[in-house]
Amino acid sequence: MQRPGPLLHLAVIALLVVPAMLLWGHPQEPARAATSGRRQTITLDEWTTSPAAARGRIVYDEYCGGCHGTAGEGDGIAARWLNPLPRNFQKGTFKFRSTPSGQLPTRDDLDHTISCGLTGSAMPGFPLMPSQERRDVVEFVLHLVTYGLARNEVEYLMDEEGVSLDAIRSENLAEIQEEMWAKVATTTTIPVPTAPPSTPELIARGKEIFDAQCIHCHGATGRGDGSSSYALRDWKDAEIRPRDFTTGVFRAGSTPDDLYLRLRTGLTGTPMPAIPGSADDIWAQVHYIMSLRDPTAATPWVPSGCGGLDPEEVR
Repeated sequence: MQRPGPLLHLAVIALLVVPAMLLWGHPQEPARAATSGRRQTITLDEWTTSPAAARGRIVYDEYCGGCHGTAGEGDGIAARWLNPLPRNFQKGTFKFRSTPSGQLPTRDDLDHTISCGLTGSAMPGFPLMPSQERRDVVEFVLHLVTYGLARNEVEYLMDEEGVSLDAIRSENLAEIQEEMWAKVATTTTIPVPTAPPSTPELIARGKEIFDAQCIHCHGATGRGDGSSSYALRDWKDAEIRPRDFTTGVFRAGSTPDDLYLRLRTGLTGTPMPAIPGSADDIWAQVHYIMSLRDPTAATPWVPSGCGGLDPEEVR
């Protein structure tokens, strides 16, 4: 099957942008472009590109740049009309991972997001994109991530150590690049143990933990309307609302294993922390959260293998 062409993707962006312009006259401001009044520092062009990342950049420019921006700073032409704003890859802050809090996502995590999208957001899935192209895009995203983190290191050396940019380029840049890619290479995944069967006792234990830890944000009935829900901000100081569990829709997958990882890893850059406790306690919370789903809620379609709910299992 032939994958969608760029004209179709531009049409999709237009469908998103035009209604937003009519509904919201004052859009959010996305991150500023890399060339807008930025201080002197290393440039993206001098950051060594692997062959896979070079291929991925071509695909990225065609399908991703309209939202995420050509340099991956979340400042594409459609970004201001989207809520939440597109990910700024150069910050290295990712919500949906199988890695511990504070670590970067794995390549498989990024490939999953590109393939499956984020249900309930403007991020579509690209399941028809050839797998090699998706993996190349992953490499370009990691190229943007490592560049952004390296730029922070370069600016620290300039500001705090008084090292000139020319000296950094000649003496430190190769070492910094090696250090940044080591962050990618040393990620570790959190194992997901086998889920215990759901029982009334386990759900009751989950409710007990939920009431003690989660109720102020997610609300007593899990509708995302707790006493703190309207005052929450993310790392960009943008308003963020807790998930409404009654919909049964979760952006990175809605299976028990998906929810286990969301609780165990947290959502970096948001008020949602990684939840401590034993695996049994986490599973108790997962089963309680799943029990909150409104049985009349529509079950969204998601591509096969992307963590969708089985309509027969949720009735």
